[in-house]
Amino acid sequence: MSISDQTDQRAFVLSVLNGALWAVVIATIQPELVLSAFLLQLKDSVILATLPLAIMRLGQFLSHLVISNIAETWTHKKPFYIGGGVFRMLILALIALSTYHLGTTAPTLLVWIFMILLGLYSAGIGSSSIGFNEIIAKTISIGQRGQLMGLRGFFGGIVGIASGFYIRHILGENGLEFPHNYAVLYTTAAFFLGCCLLSFGFVREPAGQAYLKRVPIQRHIQQGIGIFKTDTNFRFLYLTNFVQAMALVGPVVYVPFAIQILSIRPAFLGNLVILSAGLTLPINFLWSYIGDRYGNRLLIIVNTFLFSVSPLLVLASTYLVGSLSTITGWKTQLGFITPALACLILSHAIFTTTNGGFMIGRMNYLLEIAPEDRRPSYIAFMDMMLAPTAIFPLLGGFIAERISFQTNFLISILFGLLTLCYAYRLGEPRNKQLYKCPNSDLPDSAP
Repeated sequence: MSISDQTDQRAFVLSVLNGALWAVVIATIQPELVLSAFLLQLKDSVILATLPLAIMRLGQFLSHLVISNIAETWTHKKPFYIGGGVFRMLILALIALSTYHLGTTAPTLLVWIFMILLGLYSAGIGSSSIGFNEIIAKTISIGQRGQLMGLRGFFGGIVGIASGFYIRHILGENGLEFPHNYAVLYTTAAFFLGCCLLSFGFVREPAGQAYLKRVPIQRHIQQGIGIFKTDTNFRFLYLTNFVQAMALVGPVVYVPFAIQILSIRPAFLGNLVILSAGLTLPINFLWSYIGDRYGNRLLIIVNTFLFSVSPLLVLASTYLVGSLSTITGWKTQLGFITPALACLILSHAIFTTTNGGFMIGRMNYLLEIAPEDRRPSYIAFMDMMLAPTAIFPLLGGFIAERISFQTNFLISILFGLLTLCYAYRLGEPRNKQLYKCPNSDLPDSAP
């Protein structure tokens, strides 16, 4: 395993700037918030509203397999980041145009076009993700990756607050009419994605190890299965991710629950973005400190435990609807806040911050245990084997629509606790020997 022991300060600063710009893209096309509300307004279906998250997960997982097989023969991975980003910019522009012209005249056709384009967009994420993480692994030392993610989250949180006000205005009564308001959000996402590419494109990527030639895709898959069999930490990290994805059946229906049960307006989604971003500012420094000082294993455990509080609060809010919520509430700058809505706001903030912390811990842990010449495969096969989890958001929508929202939230709590059990079984890669795949099974590599 090769770990960078020096940090390229230029790469560090540009990565932080990239994170701040990326926060706008995340806010304006967040699948469990903005895209979910968009489809709910188009077709008023909870199941349909959970499709964006499912499509984005599946497209990203499957593209990783192909891209990683190609990337392992390249000593520089930046072209995969740039190429995937430019492709996604074009797709977002097409989504914006389709929404603007078809939203009122052909909503059913728009749904189909939107799903296809979103799948292509998520496929581009697979390429960019491999390029981005390879550059971070080469240029940022292991002891500063947590600090980097914390600063990205801090400045991203500041930008996220501004993005929340922007979303609230665009979707509010004084903003544009539906669906032109969402077309503007998608255009905004495309513009800031271009800014992300421009900023990170100036990072100087050092050459890395690469295979002399590509291996057949069948053997590539066999090598990925070999990682799962021989690397204990990789196996338990996979199980932790898999079960945590099952726990997302609760959070994926927060927006439909808020709109259909709590009767909030879509403009209130901007308030959720503002509040979540405000909490993210200090919390990200805590995640950074834990990851750098005590290891990413502990960071995963802490965030997994706190995550379970989120669906518990929403479950509690369901018993306040129709009783205390109709009797009392508070007039605020955000509107009339009932106890049930207060629970939803807090639970969404917890979900956003802990989900971000979990992803930071998960990716940094994976970079720690992956050998340099196999990093693309480690990242790709982790995502490829998580591909079945793409159906879980749809399952959440089906349960909410056919049974009840309460069932979703209870399932989410139970799987959150099971995720915690698997997280405890992760080894600490900084304190003991890592398990690796046998070198005899790998092709020759070149420095």
